[in-house]
Amino acid sequence: MRKIIRKIAYILSLLLISVELSACKEDSQIIDYGVEAITPEESESLSFTFEKNISDKPKSNIETKKDRDYKYAESLKELLLTRNKKEKKIKGIFLPAYVAGSEEKFPAILENIKKSCINAIVVDVKDEVGRITFAMDNDYVRSKGTIEPQIKDIDAFIKTCKENDIYLIARVTSFLDNYLTKLDSSVALRREDGKYYRDNLGYYWMNPYREDVQKYLIEIGKGCAAVGFDEVQYDYFRFSADSGMRKVKFTEEETKGKSKVETITEIAQRIYRELIPENIFVSIDVFGAIMNSYRDQNAIGQDYITLLKNIDYLCPMLYPSHYANKTFGLDIPDFYPYETIKNALNTSTSTINKTYDELVHYGKVRPWLQGFSATYLEEYLVYDAEQYKEQMRAAEEAGYDEWLFWQPGGVYKWDAFFE
Repeated sequence: MRKIIRKIAYILSLLLISVELSACKEDSQIIDYGVEAITPEESESLSFTFEKNISDKPKSNIETKKDRDYKYAESLKELLLTRNKKEKKIKGIFLPAYVAGSEEKFPAILENIKKSCINAIVVDVKDEVGRITFAMDNDYVRSKGTIEPQIKDIDAFIKTCKENDIYLIARVTSFLDNYLTKLDSSVALRREDGKYYRDNLGYYWMNPYREDVQKYLIEIGKGCAAVGFDEVQYDYFRFSADSGMRKVKFTEEETKGKSKVETITEIAQRIYRELIPENIFVSIDVFGAIMNSYRDQNAIGQDYITLLKNIDYLCPMLYPSHYANKTFGLDIPDFYPYETIKNALNTSTSTINKTYDELVHYGKVRPWLQGFSATYLEEYLVYDAEQYKEQMRAAEEAGYDEWLFWQPGGVYKWDAFFE
């Protein structure tokens, strides 16, 4: 593996969805979006997933990983039967809450949606700052003091979307939180020297090991289900990727001997099992780099296959601008939207196929595509309708018929979506 995974220059910054990865020094990140710069032959010869580190060989009467997977899948099957909601193949866009809740901006977007292939909206419910963007009627959430409505009339917004057959996804920025951490400093990560941990952009993060933090995320999901969202999507569902995290030390009392991957996986399981009865789908955003990099999985706690087994939808962020130069053999991946997306999704398929078992529960992969121009890069391509179409074509040819587009301000090249 050491011969294969090469050190590549870290990208200078990432856009809003990867806030803590932007505007950093070369050595200020743990995540390396260049790790996919390996050949398909090399990829086939390696086992990257965390699950491969758990033996399938029985030891006396000890239950194997496969036994546990089968049991868990069976219990999920029974639980999923209680959910009265049909899946829908979606093609969606992200809208910040201030756009979705705007009487001036949203009507024009709705008219474009009616004329296009778009049938889903991802809207901020807990934004990067940590604000809850509508008046959520949930006692636990209300008790935190984090509600600052940007969508003034959530019922009217959801009613309008439903009347136009629009699938609604509530985006919840999970452990990145610059709001609750200030209102209640006990939930914030602390460094070994006692100071509060802040990432490169000065953002605070909540401690995933804390029970009250986990409950907060679950209750937000319940609040979304109560008003009629079809799905809740957990973003930043991981540990921070900044190298400054090395200064954060967790106690044995907190971790109970569990790794970051085990911890994030168990939280995903808990959220999923508690939200299924709420009649809402659940998804998680992940870095594309974790598809085939054990180092990155271990650093931030996201394992591609393990999370896929504990969710309805896994949403890898595959923005070409986020990949280091030479990744997939491309000089500047941002210049090659079709090739980058095709290679990334082929990697996804290959990674899944290595462990696939029809008796085990697997969610579906629904990728995030790039709807913005990466002007923060030294060399970048202006993303217009043609670049949108190239990514959509790549996804389709790779066998993925659902996708989401990210543009932080909700401003899209609508010509690409008109059929």
